[in-house]
Amino acid sequence: MTVPAKAAPAADIMESVLIKGDLARLTPDERVTYYNAVCKSIGLNPLTQPLAYMNLQGRLQLYAKRDAADQLRRLRNVSVEILHQGLAEDLYSVHVQATDPYGRKDEDLGVVPLPANIKGEFRANMILKAVTKAKRRVTLSICGLGFLDETEVDSIPGAKDEGAPSAKQLSLAEEIQDAIPDELHADASQPTAATTSAAAGVDDGSAPAALSLEDMARQAAIHGPEQLQMFLAKRTDKEKRQLSKTFGAGKEDLRLLYPQPGRE
Repeated sequence: MTVPAKAAPAADIMESVLIKGDLARLTPDERVTYYNAVCKSIGLNPLTQPLAYMNLQGRLQLYAKRDAADQLRRLRNVSVEILHQGLAEDLYSVHVQATDPYGRKDEDLGVVPLPANIKGEFRANMILKAVTKAKRRVTLSICGLGFLDETEVDSIPGAKDEGAPSAKQLSLAEEIQDAIPDELHADASQPTAATTSAAAGVDDGSAPAALSLEDMARQAAIHGPEQLQMFLAKRTDKEKRQLSKTFGAGKEDLRLLYPQPGRE
């Protein structure tokens, strides 16, 4: 069976997407593929629709929804602490601090207007919105992501929510990808030294021979649980099934390779 190769988008379209962040010139199918790729590159489950499209003055961009921040905190073991919250000059602000497992910290604010004439449940909801806004902003920041948060999009004049690809579209795109014969992925299945190091999250400057998927997983595990987690998050469903057959559903054999305390 011959699968026709899909023509790559023109250079000016790719520039619009990669440099300017404008997805408007992509076809619907290309947007679904791009959406899937972005989610998997940062470990999000695309079927939960953690991102959505926003149309702002003709430019189509992705922004982060609640699921994105929740999944990122769980995936990267980020904890968030409220340092201060209070009302000043009709503005309610919440100051939060996020901490990752390596002790790196980041801080951010969530601010909403809260004049004295706002009372009752609506006032309570505005305070909760400030807390939510602060937590999501600091989560995206400590994870190194420049997405706008859902609570920020609401306050941008002229911004129009375009929704996200449906779960059916995302599932279909995944099935089509898995159905493509392996020989058409030959280039991708033969990683170079650079892609091997990137997949494992390691840049050692060396130039080793191409590694198998299993060896790449072992290399990631040797550098610790976070590197393995990042490696697994970037794998396709087909690759994950292959790794489960080799290392077990819980990747028990890989966990044995984690660096031990006191070991150089």
